[in-house]
Amino acid sequence: MAITVTDKNFSHIIFDSEKPVLLNFSNRQSDASRKQDNLLRLFAHEHPDVIIGRVDTGKEPSLAAMYGIQTVPSIKIFKNGKCTATAAGLQEKPQLARLLSK
Repeated sequence: MAITVTDKNFSHIIFDSEKPVLLNFSNRQSDASRKQDNLLRLFAHEHPDVIIGRVDTGKEPSLAAMYGIQTVPSIKIFKNGKCTATAAGLQEKPQLARLLSK
């Protein structure tokens, strides 16, 4: 299950996590975002060592703007508080695993 990421908990999730964090910037009105949410549910079961977070770009426009999100869904990978990989558009499970390996 993805953690809902907001302005209020963003710093704690990104900077205090000892695990890699995969952030999914999405919007519930987007078909691609809904598909990405479903893929991430499956991915989370296979990768319990990764924190999966979801940023609703409609509710958290400042977070989307901070990271220059123009396409939903978009994925950002954070390790030790730093963004190590990014991808725009729907990402399948193998692509997600590759992003995490960077």
